[in-house]
Amino acid sequence: ESILNLIPQYGDTLLAGEINKALPYMVPRHGDQLLAESIVEARAHGTEVVINVKMVTEPNREPPQYISYPIDQVMAVNPETGLINDQMDDDGFSRRYAIAGYMTHEPEKAYLTLGMKAVKAFADLPDTTIPRYDPNDRTWTYGPYSMNAYGRSNTFFVNYYGPPSGYRLQTEENLPPWGTFPRFSVAHVIDTEDIDLRDPLEDVDWMTQFLPGEIPEWVNAIEDPADRAATIKALGIGDDFDVTKTPFYNKIVVIGVSVEVIHDVKSTPYYNYMGVQQLTPGMETHANAIQTVLHKNFINTFGGAVTDLSRHGFPVAQFFLITLLALIAFFLLDYVNPIIAAVLVFIEGIIYFGVVCGAFMNDYWWMIKALFGSDSISLPGIGESYVLPMVSPIVGIGITYVSNILYRFLNEQKDKKFLKDTFSTYISPDLIDQMYSEKQEPKLGGDAGYHTAFFSDIQSFSAFSEVMEPEDMVKLMNDYLTEMTTILLEHQGTLDKYIGDAIVAFYGAPVPVENHELLACKTALAMENKIVELREKWSHEEDKPDIVHNLRHRVGLNSGPMVTGNMGSEMRMNYTMMGDPVNVAARLESSAKQYGVYIQVAENTYEKVKDDFEWRTLDYVRVKGKTVPVHVYELLSEKGALNGNMTEMLKIYHEGLELYNNQQWDIALKKFKASAEMEDEFPTRPTTPSKVYIFRCKHFMDNPPDKDWDGVWTMTTK
Repeated sequence: ESILNLIPQYGDTLLAGEINKALPYMVPRHGDQLLAESIVEARAHGTEVVINVKMVTEPNREPPQYISYPIDQVMAVNPETGLINDQMDDDGFSRRYAIAGYMTHEPEKAYLTLGMKAVKAFADLPDTTIPRYDPNDRTWTYGPYSMNAYGRSNTFFVNYYGPPSGYRLQTEENLPPWGTFPRFSVAHVIDTEDIDLRDPLEDVDWMTQFLPGEIPEWVNAIEDPADRAATIKALGIGDDFDVTKTPFYNKIVVIGVSVEVIHDVKSTPYYNYMGVQQLTPGMETHANAIQTVLHKNFINTFGGAVTDLSRHGFPVAQFFLITLLALIAFFLLDYVNPIIAAVLVFIEGIIYFGVVCGAFMNDYWWMIKALFGSDSISLPGIGESYVLPMVSPIVGIGITYVSNILYRFLNEQKDKKFLKDTFSTYISPDLIDQMYSEKQEPKLGGDAGYHTAFFSDIQSFSAFSEVMEPEDMVKLMNDYLTEMTTILLEHQGTLDKYIGDAIVAFYGAPVPVENHELLACKTALAMENKIVELREKWSHEEDKPDIVHNLRHRVGLNSGPMVTGNMGSEMRMNYTMMGDPVNVAARLESSAKQYGVYIQVAENTYEKVKDDFEWRTLDYVRVKGKTVPVHVYELLSEKGALNGNMTEMLKIYHEGLELYNNQQWDIALKKFKASAEMEDEFPTRPTTPSKVYIFRCKHFMDNPPDKDWDGVWTMTTK
């Protein structure tokens, strides 16, 4: 209420804003009556006051729309009113401003928005002035102001003049805050000699300096007489009082709140400005809209009315623009390979992005200037900004590129299918892909490389044939091998062959894979999990014997140098692997049963992935048929997936293993007996690693090894 009384004393002014939102936090009891009296007093000083109202929609009401006005005490003095309904885009940003609102039951009656009502009062337009829409060029006309409509709506783009006033860069604390619009604190405006702000540091009678003949204390405190006289003259105060130098003279003063807790803050195009994210107070969005209209600094929209179709909402100009850019992308793809085309299409998108920004700034060379460090990027003059569609043309370019690639891909797949249908019975799918890409026929020979070999085999498979019919065996194997092979291929493994129930595979060829050790281990664990699911499924099938319900398989993994390639005869060949690491992997699969484990991994593989999984150290062993010993490990689970009992068991087990390697047989025996009690037991597991070492401890207690014993255990069976 004090604001409406005080500001009109300092020159011809128009007051507008969300006063109903701001004043409840500033006025005492009976504030509505004081507000009405202040409006009358302001009008007596030649200052018009525009207060906010809102158009409300209630679907169950008849009519469903109405204007929510202030209470009768305020409306009795007949104040100017303006709508403040938000015009928010789908992404939550405020880029547009409404000219007027229309109710469905009064479609011809325009209710001006707060900003437009302020423009009307400031420009002294008669009450008979109403906004008119021209569908031919999609413009709204209000008195002398012509605005480009956003589509077919009653809104226009706000040409924001800068970031929120009063904020500063966090890294530039010594610089003054942004001053897009002069902003004055309510505490300052009401601070006269008649108002006690209670805080003596703030109560400096700030408004007094703008009264005739008054000189503020801070000016009198200037010691140099010449500086003091120059300051008095510059401010137009004291004996040189000049009302035109007061901050509110001939201005539109927008009143509102700026604190975020009132929820009257907006995301605008300046939300993220120079690395600082700041919301813009609602009153400042009104100020930007008002300034845009008064300056006639409108943003021009692209398209307009190219044909009659555009009057019905069809963006003809945009359609032609999107089509043109898409055709350029299409022809680029038609003459170059996809990678070069991707680069050219990307450049096309960047160029169009530069054109869009250049149209807005009226400087089409801005990107080149920015690349070369120029500070001379131009700013648009009044009415020189154009908005071109950004997203839809760039998306059109992308869709054209993807569609063309998809078309090529489908054609290639058709050719590949022909090859696979012809050769898939004796050549692996990966090799067919390689044949297609290299346009070569298969030939004998191999390539040396560092790969990972994979062997798996069903435990006690020979017993299955004793209790199952051949047809049932075939069906079981098909189910099992299908699931296991799917997992293998999903983890980029190459299927070498099936040997009965056994699976032979490798990783890293013919397509190189950097982390083939990791993929092989993940494959083994995924297969274990899938077998658990299969056992659960088979347990509910009555035709499956108990041996199927307990089906398990063993896996052996080893990495090393090997040769992969086409091996066989000129008439028939197979893409396979050869090398000593392959033989070791096969021995690890078969020897896993001697420990009662199901995934046994050699040290070459283990060293690459030991931090990615949970392990049990098994042995330092010389497998049958080999002279060089190898450290072997049991792969248990993904990292961190063990339960507490298993973790404790492994701790005790590894303590026993360390004692075993130090030939402390009796203490190690106690540890292994303790860990054996905690091992998982089930019918098809004849032994466990703990039991193996219990046997060995007893063996060495009766038959001590040589003094130079290196911990190696030589296996005599597979």
